[in-house]
Amino acid sequence: MRDSAGVNANGGFMSNRWVMLIAGVLGMAMISSLQYAWALFVPDILKSHPTFSKVQIQAAFATFVACMTFAGPLTGYLMDKFGTKIFFSLAAILVAAGWGSIGAQDKILPMCISYGLAGVGASFIYTGGIAAALKWFPQKRGMASGIMACGFGSGAALFGWLITMLVKNYGCETAFLYTGVGFAVILLLVAQVLRFPEGPAAAKAAGPNKPKNASARSYTPLEMLKTGQFYLMYCMFVLMAVGYMFLTPNIKLMANDYKIPAAIFTITFTAFAAANGIGRIVWGMISDKIGRESAMFIDFIACGLLYILLPFVSHNPYGFMIVVTAAFFCTGPMFAFFPPITDDRFGEKYLSTNYGIVYTAKGVGGMIGPTFITALALYYAKSQGYEIGWTVGCTVIGAAAIASGIGSLILKKVGKPVEALPLSPAATPAP
Repeated sequence: MRDSAGVNANGGFMSNRWVMLIAGVLGMAMISSLQYAWALFVPDILKSHPTFSKVQIQAAFATFVACMTFAGPLTGYLMDKFGTKIFFSLAAILVAAGWGSIGAQDKILPMCISYGLAGVGASFIYTGGIAAALKWFPQKRGMASGIMACGFGSGAALFGWLITMLVKNYGCETAFLYTGVGFAVILLLVAQVLRFPEGPAAAKAAGPNKPKNASARSYTPLEMLKTGQFYLMYCMFVLMAVGYMFLTPNIKLMANDYKIPAAIFTITFTAFAAANGIGRIVWGMISDKIGRESAMFIDFIACGLLYILLPFVSHNPYGFMIVVTAAFFCTGPMFAFFPPITDDRFGEKYLSTNYGIVYTAKGVGGMIGPTFITALALYYAKSQGYEIGWTVGCTVIGAAAIASGIGSLILKKVGKPVEALPLSPAATPAP
């Protein structure tokens, strides 16, 4: 018996693409808190380290994002070349050593190094997981990448209550250690299961029909870097990532400034983490139906408008909760859009490496958002009040998201790279 894409539904455990997807989502959920739960630690870190500034704390977060994303081309290449098992196992060790030791650091530099190690580990899991989803589900790439990215976007919702409890009762050092070891144990189990399709499994996953919107050939990373549309896609990704990376680590501080009750924020954290992941599935499926670029335009414009609206409703705790949740529902889907559009335009053979390069755009946004945009917001907050500070910061990231949405319309008008290539002499039709 075969499912709609030609995979043997009754085949072996290690040839079942749904098993692969579930394993990948579980791995993504384990690294999710490394990014999204950071905001839960920030107030306690500032309290226990009074010499640390808010910008320094967010510089540690920026280090994690940079290491996770800029390691992408290397981690993708290694997994394209040698497979996933050894590197997913290495990722578990890096997560335990890096994340588990953050709370023990009493200086910013060692804290950045620890957080950076965890970021490299997360890079293996994220890059490999996304590539596996696209390789096992070539006919439904938007849906598959959305589900896989949902694990990363929403996984923190599973552990927010636990981390909050650990920090409150035992302090951030113990919370980092316990969660780091726990995440690593699960990642070691995932490493034994998740892999790319190969041999007969690859043929079954591909199915008899060429995937819709698939590139006619696969581009090497160097060939991809020679195309103009790569840079357009990259700029769009950066513009979206700036806002995402500004809001994610600052959301708790923003809630504190607007006097959001702790109980409401706990609900908000769970709600926006869940919406962040669910949005990736929903918009990934929509992009399969109406096209990547059209879905990106609608989603990114909505995201920008919600960012701009946020400071104006934040004096009302429920307004804060609703708009934050809606904003993350619209901002998370970028991670469901860019993997399949990379596959659509540059092919599957070098996908792990190519998307690893595209994914570094998140790192660029991760350096700008938590540091420069945070510093800008704090400057205005200090001189004109916290309301003006958050309004300036949210307006800047809102404008960036809207600009990215406009970029998607330009991308829609640009043909795939292969369509612009001249015909080879052998392929030139006879007069």
